Amino acid sequence: MLIAFFIPGFWSSGIKNVCKYSIDEKPVVRINDHLQGIWKLAEDSDVHNYFIIEKDGDFAYSITYMNKSGNNRAIEHEPCSWSEIGNVKFISMPSWDDDYPGYVLMKIDEIGVTSWDITASMVTNPSIQKVTSREDLRMLLLQNVNNPAFYGKKLHLRKKFEFNSSH
Repeated sequence: MLIAFFIPGFWSSGIKNVCKYSIDEKPVVRINDHLQGIWKLAEDSDVHNYFIIEKDGDFAYSITYMNKSGNNRAIEHEPCSWSEIGNVKFISMPSWDDDYPGYVLMKIDEIGVTSWDITASMVTNPSIQKVTSREDLRMLLLQNVNNPAFYGKKLHLRKKFEFNSSH
């Protein structure tokens, strides 16, 4: 969820570092219903660009990103799932850039108590390109879970509107 690769600095540093595998072959971590809504990336200076995060079953989200002041769907209904490695949540999402096929990975650094703020870091280390199995990917992520050099800049997202949540 909450992939913020459309800002040139973040996009160029991370999208080429995709992995051939998602973390889990089939999602196994239940999603948080309260993360559904409209999200804004603090690092994006266009106040009209946003993400729409919707539930896609109990174990996945669907992400749509509106850019160009909300007039263009840069991605539409891309699947996204959670994984846990060493008690840290990660997100796996298919890359939508045909030049860099595979999966983009994000580490969730923090989710605010009210689920209205998220800080995340994209895995940008090129070693993920050489991974040959999901088991190797999980081991690599576990070994680098606290290694700041393994990730790009922190991304800060703020929910602007919540919907479809069950209480």
